[in-house]
Amino acid sequence: MTSLLSHLRLILRSVAQVAGINGPSETLQRVVKLSLLTAVAGYDNKHATYRTKIRPKWVYGDDACFLSKTDSSYVLGVADGVGGWRSYGVDPGRFSRVVMKNCERLVHSGRFNPEKPELLIAQSYEDVITSKDPILGSATLCVISLQRNEHRVYAASIGDSGYLVVRRGRIIQRSIHQKHTFNTPFQLASPPPVQSRHFYRDLPTQAAQTSVNVEPGDLLVVGTDGLFDNLTETMILREVGAVTFPDAGALERLHQCARRLVESARNAAFAPDFLSPFANEARRYGINIAGGVSGDITVILGLVVDEDAFNSIEKSHSPERRDAPNRVDLLDSLKTSQLAPNCASSLGLTAPTHGDTVVSSPRPVSR
Repeated sequence: MTSLLSHLRLILRSVAQVAGINGPSETLQRVVKLSLLTAVAGYDNKHATYRTKIRPKWVYGDDACFLSKTDSSYVLGVADGVGGWRSYGVDPGRFSRVVMKNCERLVHSGRFNPEKPELLIAQSYEDVITSKDPILGSATLCVISLQRNEHRVYAASIGDSGYLVVRRGRIIQRSIHQKHTFNTPFQLASPPPVQSRHFYRDLPTQAAQTSVNVEPGDLLVVGTDGLFDNLTETMILREVGAVTFPDAGALERLHQCARRLVESARNAAFAPDFLSPFANEARRYGINIAGGVSGDITVILGLVVDEDAFNSIEKSHSPERRDAPNRVDLLDSLKTSQLAPNCASSLGLTAPTHGDTVVSSPRPVSR
């Protein structure tokens, strides 16, 4: 009799759990998807002092980037074309643009695995080097994917394009910058068939791979070396501190923050006495310099929010505002001379004058 009663209790307990009497079953719990509010800002260094014709979307000089969304993921990517190719008569920006365009296309191909951004880079690169139309050049790049159901970010980077994950004012994850030597980062390359000189040609399999769990309120900061060579992590944290609350004004604050980061990086590049990350790196190699690096800058910000908050914020904006590209292009609104004084003082930097010089050596593609 005792064994029969015990057996009946087990049966009743199982029925109660299925019916939800003792709390919802794990299989019945709602899966909370994460979303990203995004903003992009950039600076085209070559055309800094005058307006130019409209350029391709998400292109800033030799930098390029993309943003894609699927049901299971958000994917952000940046690439920085290596400027040294210009001395060979090659447009350094074409390689970076095509690689990013390929990545965007492949994300929506149905074969993309959000947990393997390194495979996305590899396939994009394969498409470039096997193209019937030869595309010469090289680029550093970073691709970061938010797995919406798992609440986890996966990243792959080559060279000194990279990312930070910021939570409540602290950096909880950062990319690994790769370099052969000072001012010579790892880079994917498509060199000429007949090579008279040595070209650095790193492989997608050499990409630095990282991942981290994320939660609402976390901020993804993705950028090219124009950001990370000129601003310390402390400076970046100072700028992004006010954008992590997901209310109706979050998207506007995100746009303003992306713009401030680009402006601050540009000001730092022209501060002759500033010990930038680039200058500090040079000193570790025995090169005694100060100042930043004048070049193209690309910044993507992604604020992690839950799907309900995302939908609420989207509804709070007018249809015109929602349809407008979330892009801030400093080239089309400000000249270099107008950029410099605005936020230099807030960073403790010296605003440039027409007599200032900037320490800037182009990154070599060969020894």
